[in-house]
Amino acid sequence: MPPYLRRLVTGLLARGILILLTLLPVAAAQQSAEERTLEPLPRVGTAFVVAPNLLVTAHHALETHEQLYISTERDGLFTVARLVAFDEALDIALIEAAVEAPPVVFAPWESVPIGLDVTVVGFPKIGEVVTGKRITEGIINGEQRFNARNDWFQLSAEVHRGNSGSPVLAPDGTVVGIISHKLDARRASEMTRDFPQNVNFAMKSSRITDFLDAEGVDYRIAMFDDTRSLRPYELYRDVTDAVHLLVVTQRVGAETNIPSP
Repeated sequence: MPPYLRRLVTGLLARGILILLTLLPVAAAQQSAEERTLEPLPRVGTAFVVAPNLLVTAHHALETHEQLYISTERDGLFTVARLVAFDEALDIALIEAAVEAPPVVFAPWESVPIGLDVTVVGFPKIGEVVTGKRITEGIINGEQRFNARNDWFQLSAEVHRGNSGSPVLAPDGTVVGIISHKLDARRASEMTRDFPQNVNFAMKSSRITDFLDAEGVDYRIAMFDDTRSLRPYELYRDVTDAVHLLVVTQRVGAETNIPSP
């Protein structure tokens, strides 16, 4: 076989193997820092660092959990985490793990305008495949009330199961919310004969900081700066070390009614 053809075949084989590995379930290639293999594929979500060794996530992502693990990459080593506190009504939880990453900076919700461009960074689960870290963009569509509480907002950035707990970033890099849930488009379509797209919801940053205040967490906060506008790749670069994949092993026999994502 000519050398150039041999190089081509070798390259194609390498790419094929890489694609197959990418499509493998997350549990097949991952181990925790304690060398545990996570099988079968458990529930997943996203968490992000808010203070040294402390992360927040969506509470529904870890309900009825047996063990929690986090990792900065889908195919990285996992670190054992533990639940510290949660607020079920707000759908937020605080977890502790040995992580080395700079905490995010929150912006008070009162400084955030409706219509603001926002970016979401997290680990969506599409079907049964957990992707790597992904970035999506949208805008804040408006405030949203649930159960007579005005603690959430609607956004148009694409999210999926697994994005629960993802930070919502303003153009200046501050965190303005945390992904909580999304509209069930299939059910809405059956009821209205219309198929809504990217109708998603996040909890406001000020509710996150209220929760952290109650738990005595020393977090970082700064007013939203509308004169500073980072490009998506810059936002991703600055926050990526703080955003972690959350893996949840569930107690046997537990019954859950988990909203999406």
